[in-house]
Parts: sequence; structure tokens; C-alpha cells
Amino acid sequence: MELPLFILTMLAIGAGVGIISSALGVGGGLLMVPILAHLYPEIGINTIKGSSLIIIIAVAMYNTLRMNRGSMKNPFSLIAVIAVGSLIGGFIGGKLTTLLSDEVSKWLFIFLVFLSALRTFFLKENVVHESEVVKNNPKSFGIGALAGGIAGATGTGGGALFVPLSLWSGIVSNKRVVALSNAIMITSASAAALAHILAPPSYEAPWTYGQANISFAPGIILGAILFSPVGRHINHHLSFKRRLIVMGILLLLITLRMLLR
Repeated sequence: MELPLFILTMLAIGAGVGIISSALGVGGGLLMVPILAHLYPEIGINTIKGSSLIIIIAVAMYNTLRMNRGSMKNPFSLIAVIAVGSLIGGFIGGKLTTLLSDEVSKWLFIFLVFLSALRTFFLKENVVHESEVVKNNPKSFGIGALAGGIAGATGTGGGALFVPLSLWSGIVSNKRVVALSNAIMITSASAAALAHILAPPSYEAPWTYGQANISFAPGIILGAILFSPVGRHINHHLSFKRRLIVMGILLLLITLRMLLR
């Protein structure tokens, strides 16, 4: 791919990443992994997942800083408990999948995304006002670990699972869930990315470290930053039900696209 076209392609992918990460609280890997796997099949799914996780770290950091400007939207104690769980889950999930073949990793990605889609459609709204948020450290840790494991296994950041489970369990309100999800994705993606970087390389190319390639990062990150405000505007108009419908449809479309690949 010629350099100008490569730059435009990465910016376009980044635009999609910026919108869905700040609108739905998902890491953007749901777009990056299938698109990059289609454009660069020779790289292999494991290296693409590692590349996606590195980008998610930067995008989640940017969104977290923007959404928490002035004051933290979520208690630090809640973030800390979930973050510890997501660190552990992210590293274990990332480490285990780097030991799998690209074909097995691809089918694992499809299965987990499809499972998350089904789970999203069956969740029922649990209206939680700010004064009614439940403090439950074991439950918060478990949700963080599970979302981190999915992040490491799929290269998606884990937000697609974290957002609906957090709302369903009542540990966070609808108003604050996207900001919390982005904060947690920093830890889950960091742990999972480290596991991919430390893994034996499966693809030899410049800018590749272990099972992660950073050449995609600048363009996608720039596109995500430029279009993140669009996602934040959408987020303000999404109810619990709409959020789940949009996320569920997105997950099903990604599953279908990967099956047809």
C-alpha cells in the first residue's frame, strides 16, 4: 500500500475508533482487529491484536483525561479495585492467546465477540442513580478480571463486556460508565499488550516487537483524537437500552465480517 493511501486508511480507521470508544466505552479494537486482519492477512491475528492493544492504551488515556477534566467522574477506590482485576485478567488472557496459532486465535476472537453480543441483548436495565451505586469490591474485581481477560484474548480492550456488566451489576451509573470503562481499558490493554510484546514474534517486519507492530499507531491515534468529540456528543444522548442495542448490533456485524473473511 502506497504511503498516502496508508495514512488515509489509518486516519479513517482512527475516526471509527475515536467515535465508538468515546460513545460506547469500548476500546476500538472491535474495528481495528477485523479491518487490519482484512487489509494485512500476512501479519497474523496475534500480531494484529497486539498492535490494536497498544493503540487502545493511547486512545483510552486521551478519553479518560478529557472525560475527567476538572474532577474524577468515578471514585479512585472503585477504579483501583477494577484496575487490579483487569491487570491480572489482561495479562493472563494476552499470554494464553499468544501461545495459540493464528487460526485458533481467529476463531476464539469470533466466539468471544459473538458471546458478548448475545449477552448484551439479554441484559436488563438496572436503573442506578448516583446515590444508589453499589460498592461491591469482589464483584468489581471480578468484572475487571473478566473484562481484562477478554481484552487480552481479543485485542479489543474489554469495554464491550465491561460496560453492560457494570451497568447490570449496579457498580456504576449510566452517566459515568463510559468514563470508567476508558480508565479501566488503560490497565487491561497495557497488561495484555505487554504479554504480546514479550511473546515470540510470529511476523518479521520493521516496527514489530514480539507480537505487536507499532507502525499503525500514529495515524489511528490521530484519527481517534480528531473524532473523539463526535463520540462524546453521541454518548450524551444514549440511554441504557439504546447503548446495548447499538453495542449488540456492532458486535454481531463484526462477528459476521470475521466469519466471511
